[in-house]
Parts: sequence; structure tokens; C-alpha cells
Amino acid sequence: MRFRGRLRVELSREIVEEDLEAIREALEAVGHHLVKGFRNPEEGGRVESWSYSGRVLELVISSGRLRLDEASMRVRRVLEEVLGRSRRLGVRGLRLEDAVVELDGEVRVGGRLPFVRGVEVVGGRTVIHLEPMDEGDLKRPILLRLLRLLNEKEVRARWGGKAEHWQLIKQSRVKLEPPPYTDDPNKVLEEAGLVKRFSVGQWLYTPLAAYLLRMVREVFLEEVVRPLGFVEAVFPKMYPLEVGLRTGHLRGTVNSLVFASLPKTYDIEEFEELTDYMYVMDEAPPEEVGRYVRYPEYFLCFAQCEPFYWFFGGELVDDGALPVKWYDMSGPSFRWESGGIYGLERVIEFHRVEVVWLGTPEQVVSIRNDLLKAYERFMDEVLDLEWRLAWVTPWYYEQSGTVEKVEEFDIDRPGTIDFEVWLPYRGPREDRKTWLEVGNISIHGTKFTEPFRIRHNRGRTLWTGCSGFGSQRWLISVLAQKGFNPENWPPKLREYLERNPPPDPVVLVTYPKTQSGRRELEQLVKYLSKYLRR
Repeated sequence: MRFRGRLRVELSREIVEEDLEAIREALEAVGHHLVKGFRNPEEGGRVESWSYSGRVLELVISSGRLRLDEASMRVRRVLEEVLGRSRRLGVRGLRLEDAVVELDGEVRVGGRLPFVRGVEVVGGRTVIHLEPMDEGDLKRPILLRLLRLLNEKEVRARWGGKAEHWQLIKQSRVKLEPPPYTDDPNKVLEEAGLVKRFSVGQWLYTPLAAYLLRMVREVFLEEVVRPLGFVEAVFPKMYPLEVGLRTGHLRGTVNSLVFASLPKTYDIEEFEELTDYMYVMDEAPPEEVGRYVRYPEYFLCFAQCEPFYWFFGGELVDDGALPVKWYDMSGPSFRWESGGIYGLERVIEFHRVEVVWLGTPEQVVSIRNDLLKAYERFMDEVLDLEWRLAWVTPWYYEQSGTVEKVEEFDIDRPGTIDFEVWLPYRGPREDRKTWLEVGNISIHGTKFTEPFRIRHNRGRTLWTGCSGFGSQRWLISVLAQKGFNPENWPPKLREYLERNPPPDPVVLVTYPKTQSGRRELEQLVKYLSKYLRR
């Protein structure tokens, strides 16, 4: 990597001939400072040429590992010190122009990038031409972030994502041979009227469907979360953009976020034209409504754990407060899935239990291991499912737009383990597409403690971890393998039915809509008859 650019230094007065000797001495000192800290002078920087006009001293600088923003600030400090002392000349500002970055090899860069004027490949090297940068820009780590972004783009292009880096850790024995149930539970739930499509990727869950979701969730809490000492908190479900910037979700998954805007004013009279139009036309054109709201300042809950890091951000914790173990199940999450939406498996609005924890690296790994054992028991014994565990590209890297290349996985280092369950209705278990990811468990390392500045009072390193339990996907998994007859369900679920009688289903003159749906519902009522409230 090489840098080259023209640095314009604005001085406090015009340069006169009597200043030139002092400037030459100052530039000699600049040369020494540009190679300071580098064993090989070629890795530092040098002043190739210089000129002046009026109050402006212009330097052409080239460098190796020393970035041009760093070189510019070194030049400023030396000139201010030497010229200020000998000639009472001060530095009033800097401007970097015609800067280029040369990288070995061909780096694939598409679209527009901040401060990038153009990119070309010359003789097998990538030349990046930068827009001018003022002193304020040079003081910020813009160039450093730009170089990191270019590197991550290249790594991402070579490395890929979760699908390419899935490694099986463990798998349950075959329990369903032949499978006792092979129908698609999504279709049964909808046709029998337990759920009704509200909008794209959104469902209304009738009381009986809500009961089934709560049943699976409550058994999970009783068997996994609460015994391990996690306590409930309530997290917001609408986040300021700043939070997404710190977590990285705005960079990594902006295409999947659902944004929220506030009205431009609280004065109802300002909306009179719009409300009158809607009254007369009985319609609400989105483009018209858009004129009355601000630009998006928030995004709806995406990963659910973000407020946890925000809460501890900027705080000092001590050993007495650690580890922190919370869970949140207070509301929905939102992800724009576009063409991937299907049934209750892949939706825009979904519900889950989010388990989060904070501690020292040893504590975070220990908690993850305890959770992993509890999850395995939950899948294998409590729900009696066919399941498997896989090490994958961490979701918090993919979702934050960064990539870490992992040649071999080490279960005690930061990373993600996915939980997958076989869905018989999709096909044979040998086909990877017949398995559904129902949750995951992650160790983040300092991925979130650093940007949120979560610190230990004695300087110890702090890590975080999280695990998501998607209620809809777990319910579909149980129904896909066990069917709708509780006699085929595991004992823990039947015990829940006995302790908490389910509500009656919704039956109207016109609902469920089809005869086959009514038959499905009648059969379900027969299955549940001994448990239903009377």
C-alpha cells in the first residue's frame, strides 16, 4: 500500500523571502518525523517537493504504511513548533488535495464511497483517487475507516457468509423413522383459522394460536432460562439510528431494517389538507402521508439485544455486578425479508425470547456452555426433536457488515452456534434445505463492549453474549415433527395443557373460510377436547 497527495498548509501571514531558510529547516524536521516509529524509512513518509504562494505552503507527500491523514497532522505539529518559534508563523488550516491510495492487486469496489472520486486498476494495482479533505476531515479517522471498508469488501467477496461456512458440531439420533407427521403445519394453522394473514409477513394469532406460542415459550423459560439465573427486563422496540450505527446493523443490514418516522409537528391543523383529502377520497396515499413526516430517525427492533449494550454503555462495572444475565420477551422484532417470506417460519414481524449476558471472558464462555447444555437437553429430552448444532459465520459479523475469516472454529472463542430442527414436510433429512434454524447462541467478545464503552473499574476485559429463541419457529418445529395431536407430544407439553387449559378456537359463520379448513379445525378440537376450557 502506498499513499501520495498534495498538502496545502495555510499560514498566519504571507511568506516572505526571510522565512525561506526557516521553512527549509522546518521541512527537514518534518522529514525526520515522517519516518519516526518505522524501522524501514520506506514505510514512513517523505516530502517529495514543496512550493509557496502568498500564505500557502504546498507540500507533495508520499508514504508507505503511514496514512496521509497521520502524515498531515505530523506536518502541522512540526511546522507550528519550528516556524512559530523562529519566525512567529502559525498554522491556520490544512487541506489535502489530489490524494491517491495504491493497493496491491485488484480490489473490487462498486458504487459510491464517501471521499472517493474514482477507482482504477493500473498494472495489477488498484488506484483510489480521493476527494479533497479539510483539516476537520483529516482529524477524524475517515481514511482509516475507508481503508478498513475496502479491505472488508475484498475479504467478504472471497469469504462469503453463513451458508458457505456451516460446520456440523453435533446431531441427535434419528427419532422419526418413518415420520409420524408429514403435513405442512403452516398451511394447517392458516386453513383452520388459528392464524390470519394481516399483511405481508404479519399474522394475527387468535387466542388458541397465541396459547400454543406461549406454551412453547413458557416451557423454554421453565426448563432453560430461569434455572440458569436469567431475570426478565423490558427493552424498547424502536431504536435511534445512533444505536444501529454503534452495533453496525445500519452498515450490515440496512436492507432488512424497518424504519420509523415521527410527524413533522404535533399541531393537528398542519395536517388539515391531508385529513380533508382522506375524508373525501377514503384513501391514504403513502406519498402524501410522507410529506407530513420527518426523515426516519429510528428503526424498529431488529436483533432485540441492542438496548442491553446501550444501557451499560459508558458505565463502569465491578466484579460485584458481574455477570449480568437478563432476558427480554416484551414485544416483536421486525425484519424486512422481501421474497423469503413463508408461513410462520420467515416473517417480517416475529416474537422471541432474547437472552443476553455481560461478564469477563471466562464468565461469558461459562454461561454460554451452561446454556448450550440446557438447549441440548431442551431439544433432545423436553421436546424430543431431531436437531443439530452448527458453527457458522457469526451473525453479529454478517449483520454488522464485517467479516472475520475463520479457518477452524474454537468453541471457546467469539462465534455463533446455530440450532437447527428437521422439518419432515420439506423432504429427507439429508437435504440441508429441510432443516430450519430455530435459534442461535453467540459469544461476541468485545464486538459491542468497545463501541458502547462498557468498562470494568479495574480495566478488565468485558465480553457479551446473546441467544435468540424464536417462538414461531420453535412452534412450527414441534408441530412439524409431532403433529397437532397432543397424545404425540412430549410429556412437558401435555403437562402444560393440563395446568393451563387452552381457549376455544374462533368459529364464525364465514370463518374458517373453506370446508377443508373447518374439517381441520374440527379434528384439532377433538384432539384438544380433554384439555379445552369448559
